[in-house]
Amino acid sequence: MTRSRVPAKADWTFMDRILVDCPACGGLAVILPTEPPKFPDKPGFDIDFLARRMTCTACGKVREQEHTAFGALANPAMGLPLRLRAQTRHGDLLAWNEAHLDYLQTWLSGTLREETRESGVGVRNRSIISRLPAWAKAPRNRDELLKAIARVRLKARPGG
Repeated sequence: MTRSRVPAKADWTFMDRILVDCPACGGLAVILPTEPPKFPDKPGFDIDFLARRMTCTACGKVREQEHTAFGALANPAMGLPLRLRAQTRHGDLLAWNEAHLDYLQTWLSGTLREETRESGVGVRNRSIISRLPAWAKAPRNRDELLKAIARVRLKARPGG
């Protein structure tokens, strides 16, 4: 029996670098914030709303997105499909970037899975693990998900 233990994290933890499909060529494109958070004392508070720039690693296409006003619908992926989509017969498991994929793989790989909570973090019902669909948490689907993640990992490379 293997134990996997991951710290509870909210999805914004991984939104500093988002991998998407380039709208021009379908290659690997990277989206990065172009401005610092306006509320550095509140981590993750405004990361959805930051101005961003998408740059394709294959064709060089660049797309800009201005800062989104609070209250408006924010789209950190700029309306583009996420590159790291692990497709299974149950549905898709999505990851923002390689670190997010590693986090999911670490948690999924254990037969005994734990999510630790640090005092003062306060993510409880907002953690990535708590928001996974039931089929992704089911032990019977672990091997299928890990195989899908292994396939998706190749897409994180330029030309992948």
